[in-house]
Amino acid sequence: MQLNVYIPRDKEAIIEELDATAKRIGRPKNELVLEAVEAYLVEHRPALDVFRLGEVDMPSRDELYGERWEG
Repeated sequence: MQLNVYIPRDKEAIIEELDATAKRIGRPKNELVLEAVEAYLVEHRPALDVFRLGEVDMPSRDELYGERWEG
């Protein structure tokens, strides 16, 4: 899959730094960008896990309503 990103001129220094870093550490620019995007998404993922109850044993209708259910 391919993604093209427009970089405005006022952000040119970021691209120059990306080029220099990729060259210095010997890794492709796309790998560095993907790692940065992944780290950002993980950091900004909604924290819905705080509401996770884990495994829940749901009671049956009989357990909830007992004799009232039988009518």
